Amino acid sequence: MIDILLATYNGQKYLNQQIDSILAQTCKDFRLLIRDDSSCDNTINIIKNYISKFPDRIRLIIDNKGHLGLAQNFAALLESSQGKYIMFCDQDDVWLPTKIELTINTMKEAEQTYPGLPLLVHTDLRVVDENLNIIADSLWHLIGIDPRTASNLDKLIIRNSVTGCTMMINSKARDISLPIPPQAPIHDWWIAMNVAKLGKIIQITAPTILYRQHSGNVISAGKKNPYRISDYKARIINQYNVVKKVVPEINPVILIARILVSEIARKVKTKNSRISG
Repeated sequence: MIDILLATYNGQKYLNQQIDSILAQTCKDFRLLIRDDSSCDNTINIIKNYISKFPDRIRLIIDNKGHLGLAQNFAALLESSQGKYIMFCDQDDVWLPTKIELTINTMKEAEQTYPGLPLLVHTDLRVVDENLNIIADSLWHLIGIDPRTASNLDKLIIRNSVTGCTMMINSKARDISLPIPPQAPIHDWWIAMNVAKLGKIIQITAPTILYRQHSGNVISAGKKNPYRISDYKARIINQYNVVKKVVPEINPVILIARILVSEIARKVKTKNSRISG
């Protein structure tokens, strides 16, 4: 059984399309676990309406943890999961019909190749606007991600190349990833680092999702934030504190230097692409 973990928060605008795309999957061996992070719109009513129609397929996780934020919302869902395989789902995307089928087939092949190991399978994404018009056929190409770097812990530490809404992990990967620390800025990077250290990460080059970009995205393709030295310093310190939980022996000076070099290279690459464009 595959557990699909859907984290919601004020998601009424796009939630119907997302859930409908999951229910329309060619592979039906799944259950949908949803945890709402204290929404104040119509999200809960939408979820309850689907549960009334699909009570054996959809379950709402109710706890007393209140508003947790995105990463810890997924952490709470992962702790509630008991499936042999786990997928992660954002509230505003659309899954392509064969997403589960393609991913589980790749996962089972990987289990034959790497028996007994924690495994993570992830895919490319098709970037779309809020009306599902195509912006880019590949997120990886759009923002310059080399998916092969996900298999290299040293490179993954510097820049995450695994997008959570495309991930499937097996139960062994879940076990080594829990608990997700509150310092982790996002669940996918934390899980990917742990699997890269102790298991295997496999890439699927085909996109399996319509990755919707809109004004309400928490994390989005090409989202720009104003540069402030104080914020950047805080991000590096937090990144070091998270990384050392996975790699206790990490040298902070070397890590910070590598982060700075990577950030400078990324900014130069972005600037050059704008000039050439």
